[in-house]
Amino acid sequence: MALRVALASGNWSNPAIWNNGVLPVAGDVVASNGFTVTIDQNITVDTLANNVQSPVIITPAMTSNTTPSGIVTASGIFNASFPAWHAFDRNTGNNWLSNLPTGWLAYEFTTPKIVQIYQMVAPGNNAPGSVPRNWTFEAWNGSSWVVLDTVTGNSGTATVTRTIANTTAYLQYRINITLNNGDGSYTGVRELQMYEANDYTINSVAGGGFILNSGYTVNANLTGGAVDLLTYTGSGTSSINGIIRSGSANNTVLFNTVSGTLNITGDIVNNNAGMVVRIANTGTLNIIGNVYNTTASYGNCLNIIANATVNITGNIFTSGVSVFSNQTLIAVSAASTLNIVGNVTHISSNSTSSSCIAITASATIRITGVVTGGDFSSSCNAVSTNAACLLNIVGSIISRPPPNGIGPAVVSTNSSAINLFSGPFICNNYGFVPFQCIRMHLIPNVTSYFEFRDETTNGAVSPGAIAPAARLVSPGGAVDAPIPANVRSGISYASGTLLGTMAVPSPSNVANNVPVDNTVGTAILDPNAIWSVPLASINTLNSIGRRVKNAATVETTGAQIESILNSL
Repeated sequence: MALRVALASGNWSNPAIWNNGVLPVAGDVVASNGFTVTIDQNITVDTLANNVQSPVIITPAMTSNTTPSGIVTASGIFNASFPAWHAFDRNTGNNWLSNLPTGWLAYEFTTPKIVQIYQMVAPGNNAPGSVPRNWTFEAWNGSSWVVLDTVTGNSGTATVTRTIANTTAYLQYRINITLNNGDGSYTGVRELQMYEANDYTINSVAGGGFILNSGYTVNANLTGGAVDLLTYTGSGTSSINGIIRSGSANNTVLFNTVSGTLNITGDIVNNNAGMVVRIANTGTLNIIGNVYNTTASYGNCLNIIANATVNITGNIFTSGVSVFSNQTLIAVSAASTLNIVGNVTHISSNSTSSSCIAITASATIRITGVVTGGDFSSSCNAVSTNAACLLNIVGSIISRPPPNGIGPAVVSTNSSAINLFSGPFICNNYGFVPFQCIRMHLIPNVTSYFEFRDETTNGAVSPGAIAPAARLVSPGGAVDAPIPANVRSGISYASGTLLGTMAVPSPSNVANNVPVDNTVGTAILDPNAIWSVPLASINTLNSIGRRVKNAATVETTGAQIESILNSL
């Protein structure tokens, strides 16, 4: 890994604008150095920055003598608590100590390096006599050690930085200590750091930035500075793959395209006072990654000030650190469209007023996921709006539990806002509800219900042990609602989620004055209706009509007929 800085404004693909005349490669930290660089090709580097960049140590942070890369060796160690790799672990609390008043310490790179700067940090073991006094800095040429630098008479404990006239790339370097400051047991090194000359001698300055052209991909982490770091104005599609962090002010990414699309795969992190991504025009921004903060500083992760379309697949959350008042992760101040597939959660260790998403314009917001309220203050919300927006939340809306849960998950104070919620709605804290909305529309589904968790067992004012949760609406319908077979067919009930199936005859099909449903029957039976029965079956075997047809018409037979008719 090396530090690469621009020496002039121009296209990325032009080697002449870069220090050493070499295009940045994978693993490099790239600084704009006050100039404007247009990205006109696909690039893969470690980091893009426009703040001041310090020299890059070319030895990795070692976790053993062979990991993560390279090989650390030494003449010996005092004991297992002071291994050789401690001198390359970037931790000034650790030391390498030799087992003698003299000793050497070496690092072997995976590829040859031209080291022209090295730093030796004296051991921090409260034994000034062990500090190296005389040493040589050497390189292995394949058959012997070549002395590149010689130091004599060092008696202090301050860091020693040495520039050497080396132009050859070597694979292995070492510090060879030939005398310490009087300790008879050991000498040592706290840190041994090496730099390539182009890293150390050309430090970057703050300012400048990068312009991303359409059709190209940036594989890099972005760290903002005092001015905009990267601007996208293209009309096509471009991509950024990496973590995007805020700088000290202004924007890390300025999205200023009218019709283009920018795809970001990586987290959007507010770790300073600046804005991370500002959406200033009407294009489409797609983000796959989480959106969150890591510090208490003012600033937005996303600041949507234009009628753009922003699609996020990932979670939106405060990280639990103490945040300032009015800090917002996503600020929406234009009639834009924001689609989020993920959870929105407000967590804060201390705050008086903050929101994960604050909407101050007639935007369209759709959230598919769980939305959870905030801590410490009723104005700490996951989503808040004072505008006539369209807010559609498909998922649970939950107030936070004790001891600190106070803020409702969603607050909407505009009577013209359209809030479409599906639930479930869970009141998880004594005295506070999942949402506070002037106007709310329930769009029920099979999982919709209201649930209130009473934080007392006896109804007292002071919270006590958690009592069983009570559901106002169960999945699919109201509590204690009749089953469909007990409700008249075709009648919609239980907030329109159920339909009756019980069939009830109409009054015209029931005898006159016989009760039916909520009225009485109206059907009238007269003699002609009764006589029509035998007439209709006069030719049916053994029917009343057939028997009457075949009977003799004498008085006794007539009496029999009368008896039959009277029995009907």
